[in-house]
Amino acid sequence: MRALLLLPALWAACCVTAQDASLVPGLRADLRAARDDTARADALARICFNLIRSDPDSARLVGEQALVLARRIQHPKALGDAHNNLGWLAAEQGRLDRADSLLHIALGIFQRMGVPAYVNVTLSNLGWVADKRGDSVGALKLFHQALEQSEAARDTASTAKLLYSIGVACRKVGEHARSREYLERSLALERALGRRNAEANCLTALANTLRDTGDTLAAVERFGQAAVIFRSIHDQLGMGIVEENLGDLASARDAALALHHYAAALERYEAVDSPTDMAYVLRRIGDIELREGRIAAARTHLRRGDSLAAGIGDRQLVLEFLLARARLASMQGDALGTFALCERHAALKDSLQGADTQRELARLRTEFESARKEKDNAILRAENSEQAARLRSGEVRMKAIIAVAVLVLLAALLLLRNFLQKRRHARALEELNAQLAGSNAEIREINDLLAMKLLRSQMNPHFIYNCLNSAARMTQVGQQVEALAYLQGFARLLRMVLDHSVNDRVGIAEELDFLRQYLKLEAARMPDLHYTVEADRTLLDGDADVPALLVQPFVENAIWHGLAHKEGGRSIAVRFVPDGEAIRCTITDNGVGRAQAARDHAGREQGHRSLGMQLTGERLKLLFRRLGDAGAIQVEDLRDADGLAAGTRVTVRLG
Repeated sequence: MRALLLLPALWAACCVTAQDASLVPGLRADLRAARDDTARADALARICFNLIRSDPDSARLVGEQALVLARRIQHPKALGDAHNNLGWLAAEQGRLDRADSLLHIALGIFQRMGVPAYVNVTLSNLGWVADKRGDSVGALKLFHQALEQSEAARDTASTAKLLYSIGVACRKVGEHARSREYLERSLALERALGRRNAEANCLTALANTLRDTGDTLAAVERFGQAAVIFRSIHDQLGMGIVEENLGDLASARDAALALHHYAAALERYEAVDSPTDMAYVLRRIGDIELREGRIAAARTHLRRGDSLAAGIGDRQLVLEFLLARARLASMQGDALGTFALCERHAALKDSLQGADTQRELARLRTEFESARKEKDNAILRAENSEQAARLRSGEVRMKAIIAVAVLVLLAALLLLRNFLQKRRHARALEELNAQLAGSNAEIREINDLLAMKLLRSQMNPHFIYNCLNSAARMTQVGQQVEALAYLQGFARLLRMVLDHSVNDRVGIAEELDFLRQYLKLEAARMPDLHYTVEADRTLLDGDADVPALLVQPFVENAIWHGLAHKEGGRSIAVRFVPDGEAIRCTITDNGVGRAQAARDHAGREQGHRSLGMQLTGERLKLLFRRLGDAGAIQVEDLRDADGLAAGTRVTVRLG
């Protein structure tokens, strides 16, 4: 029985080589450097795996952190790894039900992912959990399933381990020929992979299988090959297991040789601090010493072994020590001690048998439940067959209904598509119309600007004629100095008109200078004309600007229509003030008023028509069209106390 227990111990040693606690610091550095939760979950899972043997408490804490993170990010691989590692940790701690539950969750996740390499690992772990339960047949089945997945993944290293596991399981169920076949295959793969420790484990398992079949010489040869490898790689546990097996082989024929091997095994187990292995070897040593009559040595070894067995909680091993110590007491003639030890042995055996009975009852209950569920399933399958037969009778009608529904749905989809297309086209037309309207507005704006520029270009020659004529009259009456000053002012005004004509907006100070220059020239032609041009201080300080050449036509209109035909003093005032975000310009004159100007204009229509008056009128019409729609121009007739016309006030709101 002990030889069978040694093989899983060897496999566990393989797992220890895969688990390397020295990797943990590097993995913790990877965890700190991880840039996303997926990488963090992977690092936590690997830390948990490598701590299972060396620090199981920390392994459980880190594994649970990995599980929480994996659940939050819902990453399948991370979830499977977390459940698999926590399941194997539970198996190592003897919590087999917990291990079975966690590993089955991991198996379901990996099977849904469809990655054979992941499924293989979890199936293998489940196989060893079944082996720990004593279910060799179940373990063998799981190992075969894992082997299929490993071969599908073309994972040679995993295949080699699984062949070893199947070989061990076959030996446990007494299939020694198959056990040798699988172990030989595993040995060949491990040699090809260069994994010396695993190769030695295979040789040890083969030696035990050969010993079971009675081929002692071949078994000793295999044990010797394994010992050479274990010694070369300094594997104390492996060397101890080989020595213990060699002691078992020699115990029946050569007590001294057996004790030599057992002593060597005990030394190896002490080196790696393995109390379970030490206890088993001490029991073997005690049995041989009792057989050889070495009472004192047997008592020493049996007491030490019993203490170790009690410390590790191995009740089966404690039972064996109680029996050996009872034999020792009997050989010493201690009847009371023998009776007390036999009583303890019987009580513990009854306890173990009770536990075994409970486990057997649970197994039988599970089998009964499975059989009952299978019977229920058969009844349900029969009912389902009847129901399927009834459903098939209405299948044609259902297909017809579905076909009609599909046709109706297609028709509805076509109508919906047409409606959506029409709506898209209507939207597109609306957008085009809006763009066209915007383009038309831009064109009208450009036309108005062009018309303004055209009228301005027509007005300039007429104004030039009037000014030159005024300068000529001054020269004729001997006012050469005044004529020269007038011409210089006129040249300055032309320059300002030229500068303003190329800019859409000018500063308020420039506009004031332009209007003053214009009114100065008009005052030279009308000696009794008084004018003021001013702006609010906030506009001058704020460096405001206004549309170029927009106010001058109103000033010109006030002079020609309101003041030109007035007798007596003439005055005009131009003032700019802020009006919210805009600027308000007010042109106030004391002319004849709009009614009298209209009568004078009607009289002139019958005679000569002034080109200057015509151009000014057309410019005002354009300005009214550009500004009047928004209420930007207001014209107010002024009256005196007697209700007679006293002039006109024009208010222009400039943007």
